[in-house]
Amino acid sequence: MVPIITDLPPELIEAVLVLSATSDNPGSIAALSQTCKFFHDLIYQCPDQHLWREIFLTTFDDPRPALNHLSTISGGHPSFDAHKFNWTQEYVHRVSAAAYVRCPPPVCKDMAPPKSRALTRPISSLQEVLGTSSLLDVINALLSVISTSTPFPFSPSISLTILTNPGSPEEVNSPFAPMINSPPFPPLLLMLTANYSTVLNSLNATWLQDLLETGFPPELTRMLLGNLSIDVQGRPPHHSALTPASYWDGSEASQLFHKLVCLTGFIPIPTPPSPVEPELSPEPELTPADLPVPGAWTEAQWAFSSTTPGPASVIDEEEDKIRSLPPLSISRPQSSFYSAEEQYTDARILARRRVYDMRYLSPTRMWGPFQPVQREASDISTSSRRGKDEDEEDDGDDESESDDDEDNLHLIYGTNRRSHLKPPIAPYELLPDYVWLASARIVVEANLREVFERSEDPNTFSTGNILPLIRKMHTARVGGSPGYWRGWVNRPGNENGEGEESKASGKSKQDEEVEGWDWAGVGGIWKRCICWLDYRELLIHNLAPERFVEDNIQEACRMIPMTIRITGYSQCPIPPGSTIRPLPTIHVEGESIGSDHSQHDVRKIKGTVGMIGDSAIRWSLSDSKVSSATASSASEWSSEAVQIGGPGAAMGLLGMWTGAMHERPDPLGPFWAWKVA
Repeated sequence: MVPIITDLPPELIEAVLVLSATSDNPGSIAALSQTCKFFHDLIYQCPDQHLWREIFLTTFDDPRPALNHLSTISGGHPSFDAHKFNWTQEYVHRVSAAAYVRCPPPVCKDMAPPKSRALTRPISSLQEVLGTSSLLDVINALLSVISTSTPFPFSPSISLTILTNPGSPEEVNSPFAPMINSPPFPPLLLMLTANYSTVLNSLNATWLQDLLETGFPPELTRMLLGNLSIDVQGRPPHHSALTPASYWDGSEASQLFHKLVCLTGFIPIPTPPSPVEPELSPEPELTPADLPVPGAWTEAQWAFSSTTPGPASVIDEEEDKIRSLPPLSISRPQSSFYSAEEQYTDARILARRRVYDMRYLSPTRMWGPFQPVQREASDISTSSRRGKDEDEEDDGDDESESDDDEDNLHLIYGTNRRSHLKPPIAPYELLPDYVWLASARIVVEANLREVFERSEDPNTFSTGNILPLIRKMHTARVGGSPGYWRGWVNRPGNENGEGEESKASGKSKQDEEVEGWDWAGVGGIWKRCICWLDYRELLIHNLAPERFVEDNIQEACRMIPMTIRITGYSQCPIPPGSTIRPLPTIHVEGESIGSDHSQHDVRKIKGTVGMIGDSAIRWSLSDSKVSSATASSASEWSSEAVQIGGPGAAMGLLGMWTGAMHERPDPLGPFWAWKVA
């Protein structure tokens, strides 16, 4: 009798299947399952998931360490239950996502709309672009790869004396010497330059980094562009438009994709290898030139623009001057696909429009980069409702134009908007607005890149070579920032960070101090890169958003060191439907060096760090000038930020700064901060 393959022991057949996955040939598993019922049942009907667990671990990190840590951080959120991890489904989703990203629908010119539609059709919502759930599955799979990457076994750290110039005797003897002499970027980036594989080893990070070398599916990337129109075969046409209402519709898909962009930065659509070209708009396209940012890195400090973000005197004729500016009309030859640099520039235009939109500020967003919290109409003031309605698409009717004119008057003449919602917004109600946060990363990263490109001293810290490494997926892994695990060594025995007394009493003790630990890795030295427009220019570009395509925007960019110390902990409210209290809110204080007026100003910082919705970590800080009597004045600026990546990730925080008193017309701008020591 001739032996057949089904006569082999099941253990041997399973070993062959695992080997095929190791050889980067997962399709052979599906092909074998379709040959007969025996193989189908062996592969898909096994009583447990031991086979798929082995197949999964040939390509990806073991997700259980990361899930266990995220479960502790989130207070036992069911989505982080390692015991319910579906090895089969996760492997299939990730492999399918990789196949989709590697072979996206080709860029095609056959779907360009008629001229009339190109001029009148509003921006396509993401739901229309997706059509099916396939792209949503792709986004979720890629985010899962990042969130389940193996945490660092310890936090990378490095001596400041190795990295920095000791400076002048005054700097060495200054109590702020550690801040002044701290490195500009996290130590992990230096380790990436040395390819320290024994610490950086992560199958997930390497797999995703290789996958995204060719970028995201074009139908997603084009949603980040402000003026360039790129049509995709098999998808509805998309027409970029730089308008005050050019926000997405707040859908789950839009937020998740921008969350991914927060982690990866903008990745351009690669130039097609064939001569196939996209159909351009019949009207002349706007092709902005490079947007220069003043400043350069020197041996001791950054040299930056002297513009100030604070409100200045605004004359009544300002709007007339804006209206008198000549229209822009820049044409480009229709003979080539948009280059990567053109796409970077265009993505920066739309991102700038979003992060400098003064109408974005609203109490429904807690004056930060958060999605509007819904309340009954009677509980929201007029200015609050306007902040919520800004996310709706502009339909071009007279009513929306009237609202825009009213907003413009508020921007020019000012009005108080310190309104509050009733009842106050609870932390679990607050969700990050990843659309705004992704735009903040695009803007700050572009500014940093220009600063380094214009640096006169290419040997200083080799920072020009280090900056691109912040795009590596290792920077999104749990515990990559300095000293993150130090706070977990001596943490209280209760994993939820609450004492037995508070659990037994059942009383509301939200404002009372409780026992806690530095579960977010906040204590230490941070570098915060802050960007802003001169107030007059900020107002001009809010009244005439099309001016963001100009090549003479004077955007300031400054790197400010700050030190953070923990002063105490307080309880965080329990979300509805949960019986587990989140980790305690961390109360912090500290100092920063430098301001918009002087690089030597010392400012006092205070604030909180705590959990909000989506298992995100929110930073809420305010800073004020320090008087000669060592007392601090009232808060001048406030900052709201969200941790990007896993807890304690080297990637740090993305956020927004604005006036602490929330007056109209307060300025605003983006910042990016990361821990360096």
